[in-house]
Amino acid sequence: MSYQVIARRWRPQDFKEVVFQDHISETIKNSIINNRITHAYLFSGPRGVGKTTMARILAKALNCVEGPTPEPCGVCENCVEIKNGTSFDVIEIDGASNNGVDDIRELRENVNFSPIKSKYKIYIIDEVHMVTNQAFNALLKTLEEPPPHVIFIFATTEFHKIPETILSRCQKYFFKKIPLPMVIEHLKKIAEQDGFSISDSALYPIARAGEGSMRDSQSLLEQVLSFAQKDGGVEISEHDALSILGIVSVDSYISLLKNIQNLQTLEVILEVERVISLGVDIVRYVAGFVDIVRSLRLVRNGVSLEELLSLSSDETTALIQISNGFEDEEIGGFFRILATLQSDLKFADSERVYFEMALLDMITLKQQPSISKIIRKLENESSQISSDANNSLSPTNQKEQKFIPSTENEKENLKKKNDITVSNIDINKVWGDFLISIKMKKSYLHFKLAPIQIKFEDNCLYLSYPSGKGHDYYGKILDSDSIDFIKEEISNRIGIQIQLRVEKNEVQNENNFEFSKNEKQNDISEAPLPDDSYFKKPKNEIVKESHPMVEIVKKVFHGEIVENKQGEL
Repeated sequence: MSYQVIARRWRPQDFKEVVFQDHISETIKNSIINNRITHAYLFSGPRGVGKTTMARILAKALNCVEGPTPEPCGVCENCVEIKNGTSFDVIEIDGASNNGVDDIRELRENVNFSPIKSKYKIYIIDEVHMVTNQAFNALLKTLEEPPPHVIFIFATTEFHKIPETILSRCQKYFFKKIPLPMVIEHLKKIAEQDGFSISDSALYPIARAGEGSMRDSQSLLEQVLSFAQKDGGVEISEHDALSILGIVSVDSYISLLKNIQNLQTLEVILEVERVISLGVDIVRYVAGFVDIVRSLRLVRNGVSLEELLSLSSDETTALIQISNGFEDEEIGGFFRILATLQSDLKFADSERVYFEMALLDMITLKQQPSISKIIRKLENESSQISSDANNSLSPTNQKEQKFIPSTENEKENLKKKNDITVSNIDINKVWGDFLISIKMKKSYLHFKLAPIQIKFEDNCLYLSYPSGKGHDYYGKILDSDSIDFIKEEISNRIGIQIQLRVEKNEVQNENNFEFSKNEKQNDISEAPLPDDSYFKKPKNEIVKESHPMVEIVKKVFHGEIVENKQGEL
């Protein structure tokens, strides 16, 4: 007997042998058991996942001498003929070459003849989406009301190309790509039973190259096994498999990513040279790089499921380690660059040049500061400024601890302390320190208090806005909570309980009230708007170069203020 390739020798012969399509096998078996056999089936899905195989098994289940049965015997005359493709009652038609109106008319004439020796006359039409619209229209009437002895089984890889009028007359079954672990397990079983030794690391690239197709994976395995010696020969390694198939390992992609991460342009170009010297197809290599970048971003976002990534445990671990050196937005940028490259390669004269330019774009992207890095740096700078400000105020803050007397002596001392007058208290310094302490934490209160003039008499602090400085307005927005806060803070700072009064100064006399020596007076016209005024449409304010946030931004971007602009929003 002539040699049969693996894909034919290992073609499933009953429902239980079909890999990873149990949702279809069980449904069809139950329909046969319940005698709910329809006249038209449509099997759709990727190539090499079992559509035509399932159609033949269904044909055997219906025409077996023991049938219809969910478990065809496989040894009766009908089963053997269907397996060998010699049955007169199971007609397989290639939709790509028999897609015209004349072919369908011939089929319509033949469906009226009864089966020769089986219960059903079964038509299996593969790649049915290749049939023309005119031919589909000619088939409609027969498909809607076929003779009771006729069953149609359609198979297609492009479900969307089939007219709705045909789809509505069929039971539809959707086949899925076969997961990598299941493909590897099946390939290992085939190699062992055929007497070959092959490592798991060699099976991973084979299964990945099959892209979820069992038939494609079996064909690649056949090619690799042709290189090896049977029955006790040397084990086929990953290097052997990669060399034979003309593909590269995941290590090549990880090496590229590491070099991009370290901005090593020369090493990136040398890796491209190595890949080309191996005879690897650039288009196929880029497609693999896209998959790796996709896996890298999933890993970066906490998805490390090996089955989902189609990677081994060692490959997944390596990808997790390198993912820490990239920002999520950088990986997204890499993906967009590679997606554009894939489109460009369809029309490129020199695939290598386009690939090298794309890799250099990725290095340039890595060199540029990402938004995440900028935000973190701004936050760190801002935290440092806040920390420095708190440290500078720490001696004052220690004085702010409120003293609560507990003994008679302490109460007596406190009573004496309350007799302290303005003569031995530098109220201007106390007030200035207080304004500094609230500048970052309570900036709006600081703004309201900055123009105030103070006077301290008989343990009472008088606050007053100079005439013409908006006393009437600020006197209203200086609420009771703010006054209580000020009174408590100043009392803690000078160690006595004080009273606080807000009064109006009718006369512009700068000698009556002194401004703080530690705090520069702000002009009201230069201050920010009050909270309730933000609902109105304001004008852009000129940002002063000395503002802390402006200084942070200048430092991060190594910049300088060129021009301040003011205009309508």
